[in-house]
Amino acid sequence: MDTAKNTPAENKPEPPRRVIRGRDEVGDFLAGLAESATREIVIFAPQIDGALFNTPRFARALASFAARHRNNLARIVVEDTEQVLRDNDRLVGLCRRLSDFIHMHQVAEEHLGIREMFLVIDHSGFLHQQDIAKPDCIAESHNTHDAVLLARRFNELWDRSEPIFSLRSTGL
Repeated sequence: MDTAKNTPAENKPEPPRRVIRGRDEVGDFLAGLAESATREIVIFAPQIDGALFNTPRFARALASFAARHRNNLARIVVEDTEQVLRDNDRLVGLCRRLSDFIHMHQVAEEHLGIREMFLVIDHSGFLHQQDIAKPDCIAESHNTHDAVLLARRFNELWDRSEPIFSLRSTGL
């Protein structure tokens, strides 16, 4: 009788941690994460880079995510709200049209000056740029431990952040 235990989890290698440097590759990975999200997307960025977040593919992925289920929620925290509103018309339009599903806040004063950007989906996949001045990003589509740590950091930022009132359209 064979006493060795066969554990399938040990036979599966973990997907390797990727370091992404090119803007096109970063944009593709971000859009891919948004396309695969099933319940939650969280984004923190001092500024929203339109080349990454204001693309037709990312906008379609975010709109599709919001429309897929009534409990889906995307939350975004930014520092430079003027830049976001000025340079990201697709993203701002989605925040306005799908305000029940996509929320954007301004970071609290105590967190001003954070130099990193990250996106986390479903507490499992993420892209993390540790310094926005450097092109290197760490990206993983399935790493629950690191994704949960980033999501917790995001929640701390979110809890102290404030809504961006100029996102709300006035009208009848």
